[in-house]
Amino acid sequence: MRWRLVLILVGFTALVLLVQNIPLSTFVRDKELNARIAGLQTDAFTLAGYSVEYLQDPSPAAKAALDQAVTAYSTITGPRVVVVDAQGTAVAASVTSDIGENFANAQRPEISDALKGRTVSGERESSTLGQPLIYVAVPIRAGPTILGAVRLTYPSSELNAQINASIRSLWLVGLISLISAALIATLVAAAITRRIRRLSDTAESIAEGDLNARVEDSGGGEIADLAASFNIMADRVQQLVERQRDFAGDASHQLRTPLTALRLRMDRAAELMDEDDPAVDQVDAARDEIDRLQRLVDGLLTLARADGRKNNPTPVDVSAVARERVESWDSLAAERGVAIELVAPSVAVAFAIPSAVEQILDNYIDNALEVVPDNSRIVVTVTPGHHHVQLTVDDAGPGLSPEDRVRAFDRFWRGRQDDTGSGLGLAVVSALAQASGGSVWLDESPQGGLRAGARFTR
Repeated sequence: MRWRLVLILVGFTALVLLVQNIPLSTFVRDKELNARIAGLQTDAFTLAGYSVEYLQDPSPAAKAALDQAVTAYSTITGPRVVVVDAQGTAVAASVTSDIGENFANAQRPEISDALKGRTVSGERESSTLGQPLIYVAVPIRAGPTILGAVRLTYPSSELNAQINASIRSLWLVGLISLISAALIATLVAAAITRRIRRLSDTAESIAEGDLNARVEDSGGGEIADLAASFNIMADRVQQLVERQRDFAGDASHQLRTPLTALRLRMDRAAELMDEDDPAVDQVDAARDEIDRLQRLVDGLLTLARADGRKNNPTPVDVSAVARERVESWDSLAAERGVAIELVAPSVAVAFAIPSAVEQILDNYIDNALEVVPDNSRIVVTVTPGHHHVQLTVDDAGPGLSPEDRVRAFDRFWRGRQDDTGSGLGLAVVSALAQASGGSVWLDESPQGGLRAGARFTR
């Protein structure tokens, strides 16, 4: 976003500079040209004043004074000077070869116009020089009498070079302005995006489960208002989530007592009935449903507690936990001839919330024991990495399809359509892993069954 803002601001500045500098360059060119022509006209009238004395009285002294004025002017300022008499013959010139030449011809219409009493100026192609030139021609007057004319010419290329230098300076200023605008835009965009990034980071923290995250924005303007509104929204979301968790936990806790009492009554009723009583089967079915409901309530309570835990992971030796849990499950697995093997280093420390690794591993082993065939094996593996510790449980059961593996961590999802399980075990596993800052997954096992995995950061 920062660079998009910079591009927008710099692009807008560049557009303004283009809109401004293109017509300004044309204006500067026209102004420089008009100023130069006006200067040449002034100089031409000055030289016309020097020429009057000689054209009225062509004495050697007057000729010398005129030649000196023409030479000095041409040397200092650069234009080419021609002074002609009333017949158009050059009597003085900055180029000596021009003296004596008749300039009153079609190739030099400006001199003919000046001899008619008109002051003319402009730009035309010079067949003599082979390039465009700027010219000014003025009549030399003595009262109403026209004694001759003065013409000043200047190569357009030299004037264009001077004008282009001024225009280049103008565009250089524009470039400096554009660079300055880019620097300012970068600073402004960084300030804006930094505040927006804080909003984004806070939103990500809340999405990851840190409901206490809030935006601290000391700046003003609309972003500060947005931050305040965001914090209000976060407060309300936190309240709703906490109420939902409290309700789930409270409801599950309150349901346990009547369910336990109901189970005891059903057990007592079964004891009072004869074995051949037809209602015994119905009582046994009711007790099974109560057991399933009890497991569902226990799962909801565990899940509510897992969702409500604070994200304060502590160092845990995953290898030690795995050894302890495998030993606990070993006797139960041995009843079916199932061997639980452990592959783990002596120490593998990772971060997890208290009891998370134990509950995750218990769920994985319990699920595996329910599906593996007798006389098979379950392999628990702890693999430390550079930045994480990986825990996997492999079995030789029927496994799950790729579609089912994606849905397996959803709440109330069950892989089998019988009455076993609550559909909350893997949902609890996922909640505990997320609260620990880790992740869980299911994959195909090399044994042909299912691989259930969890990863914890180191």
